[in-house]
Amino acid sequence: MNILLALDSATENCSVALRCGNELWLRENADKQQHAACLLQMVDEVLTEAAIAREQLEAIIYGQGPGSFTGVRVAVSAAQGLALGLDLPTCGVSSLAALALGALAQQQDCQYALAAIDARMGEVYLGLYARDADGVKLLAPEAVLRPEAAVERVTAQFVNKSYVTAGTGIVLLQKAGLNCTPASVLFPQPQAIMALGGKALSAGQGRDVAQAQPVYIRNEVTWKKLAEQHA
Repeated sequence: MNILLALDSATENCSVALRCGNELWLRENADKQQHAACLLQMVDEVLTEAAIAREQLEAIIYGQGPGSFTGVRVAVSAAQGLALGLDLPTCGVSSLAALALGALAQQQDCQYALAAIDARMGEVYLGLYARDADGVKLLAPEAVLRPEAAVERVTAQFVNKSYVTAGTGIVLLQKAGLNCTPASVLFPQPQAIMALGGKALSAGQGRDVAQAQPVYIRNEVTWKKLAEQHA
């Protein structure tokens, strides 16, 4: 596939990437209050800049989360709408994996990455990765954890290993006692989402639009408790 569109709004940063062959067009907006309003506008902007019609797109890649509940839904809904209207396959990319790939791209001699997103409610979304031929490989299931529990998991997995860090949750892990460098990347980068999604599509991992779903990690019980707090 040569012409791909990638969307993401799972965190404070909303982004779009368009790839045609080896050329890449990018847009980003860090105003989290504007995600719903600006995402499709940025799609139109990159298509116009590249002189590519929507009908020329071959697949839609989207940031599937974890991240902001509302933000994840914005990108997934946009991807569903575009894919349904254009009859295109979709491919979801983990926000944590994109963070890890972005950090590893900045430090080519490092093989491991810790990605953490502030999940609010005193928790972080955590992903531990290693570099591989497809970009990154998940070393343990992504999880939502208290910072102290996350620190225990990181130190056990990365004992005697150097690693890069990425995401807004790193500060919380440092406060919980993790001795690590500051995050080199705070938000998933559109080029990283495009790279991971493009690899997955090339490997035949594209999905029908009906299978384009968000990944929250938090279970229904947690969301029910959150709803009750605001009732």
